[in-house]
Amino acid sequence: MVAIPLLTSSLLVIGCLYSKSNTSISNIKVTTIKGLKYTYKETLPDNNLEAEGALNIIASIKAMNILDRVFSTSSANNSTRKVLGWIPFWDQQSAFASFKQNVASFDYISVFWYLLRSDGSVNKYIYASDDSSVISFAHSKKVKVLALVANLPDEDERGNWDPTRVDKVISSSSARKKHIADLVALAKSRGFDGINIDYEALRKDQKENFTAFIKELSFALHKHGKILAVALHPKITEGDPAYSNGSEAQDWRQLSKYADQLHLMTYEQHWEDSPPGPIASVLWVFSVLNYAKQLIPANKLFAGIPLYGYDWSNTPKAKGLTYQNVQSLISQYKPKVTWDPIAQSHHFGYRAAGVTHSVWYEDDASFKKKMELFNYLDISNLAFWRLGGEDTRVWNTLRNSP
Repeated sequence: MVAIPLLTSSLLVIGCLYSKSNTSISNIKVTTIKGLKYTYKETLPDNNLEAEGALNIIASIKAMNILDRVFSTSSANNSTRKVLGWIPFWDQQSAFASFKQNVASFDYISVFWYLLRSDGSVNKYIYASDDSSVISFAHSKKVKVLALVANLPDEDERGNWDPTRVDKVISSSSARKKHIADLVALAKSRGFDGINIDYEALRKDQKENFTAFIKELSFALHKHGKILAVALHPKITEGDPAYSNGSEAQDWRQLSKYADQLHLMTYEQHWEDSPPGPIASVLWVFSVLNYAKQLIPANKLFAGIPLYGYDWSNTPKAKGLTYQNVQSLISQYKPKVTWDPIAQSHHFGYRAAGVTHSVWYEDDASFKKKMELFNYLDISNLAFWRLGGEDTRVWNTLRNSP
């Protein structure tokens, strides 16, 4: 584990938080920044870690005009920023409406309409509407449109993100050639500006073939003036079992040589199968982006912004929530909403039908803290997952951000 900085109103706070592991902690490091005096305090509970594996470690640093120094030296600004938003087929009407209302904020949209099927073909999701008016409207506003292709099975196939079907199309030169031809044909036939590859949960042994696939796909798309974007799983180092989420198959340094955009999924720190916790604590986001900056050129790196929440209860999986769902729960159950000063996000608990629920969610307040972090790290490009269910105040924050 590493200690990582977090911007607050007047302090720089560092520490470790929300590990997925319940093992004991040792060798805690404090990151020092030149020109700052700091004090260190460790507050581990007597009975080892709490059930969710959170680390109650806080190190406070007395800052000397830290915010003035950070923002005066930051180069991340509106003039260089590129913004992408995803439009999912299952909530397309709301997502498209959000895009239209805030179109001036976007440079790209990516439409979640297509999948890699188990037979290796590329098809539209059964319930997706590949509406040409979405493409034509975006182009009329000078916004480029990417076609997202995922390895998430359709309703008739069922199942979760499937690495086996990806094997079918990347494991040999001939297989890659056929798959690449299908993707180029999709981009050309529908007037897309590029392809967004979202092949998740790949195995470590697929790394070499996946890199070869991205390399060859980039050459093919670039011949036709098309963009290649690739979704990246988060990680903070190589070979950490805690990040065996598909990231082991992604060689960030190599992929950055060929892809035009790398969309880093800096969210799902806690997910539907995990214990409750923040979707994307600022500390964790810092650690992921700080590692990414070492391997990926700034102009290709897009920081992922979550716009959703989760409701954990006694069911096997948490329920995904839009911001509007969250507000409905607050209105109905009147819980005490708490701001976590370390995660820099809101959460609350409530009881319904005798069952205890725990909700964490992202909103404008947590987005503002992430924007402070992005400016500190000189991260310009942003990718919003997803449009249509967000706290709409984020768009005003985005427009007014340095």
